[in-house]
Amino acid sequence: MKNSLFWLLLPALLILLAGCGSVLSKDALSGVNYEVEYSRLKASPDTYMGKTVILGGLILENQVTDDGSTLEILKYSLDKRDEPQDPDEEGGRFLARSSRLLDPSIYKAGKLVTLTGTLRAIEVRPLQKANYHYPVFEIGELHLWSEDRYQRAYPYYYDPFPYWYRYPYWHRYPYWW
Repeated sequence: MKNSLFWLLLPALLILLAGCGSVLSKDALSGVNYEVEYSRLKASPDTYMGKTVILGGLILENQVTDDGSTLEILKYSLDKRDEPQDPDEEGGRFLARSSRLLDPSIYKAGKLVTLTGTLRAIEVRPLQKANYHYPVFEIGELHLWSEDRYQRAYPYYYDPFPYWYRYPYWHRYPYWW
């Protein structure tokens, strides 16, 4: 009896565990230093040079050169699946560099990404009328989130019953008075 119950519950357990993982590979996550907080990294970048962290956010710009691509990203907080959720006001912006070409038509402004990045430098660039200090990360692994992820997760719900048919409103139907 116990053996058959185990085999019945095993597929459900495996499906549950598969849905809770990160979108990044285990190889990419193995090099991540989870003890490094982004706020401390941004405050004193010299002490965290060469450390690898998980980052995510909204692509603001993609600059392509002969040396590769540089993404300017607005940092977002990440959920347990490492999916960008909300803008992180304290995080600000950062640059993510890759030696390979990241096609600007695919990695364009307005897309959400999650990546592992190794801190390599601090670069000062103008941001409107101020000089902004951007942490520069070398991209290890990059995941681009699709735009229709919410449409698949929450399909449109059609209610076949009008509002007056359900309990609190049934007495409002004019023929029942």
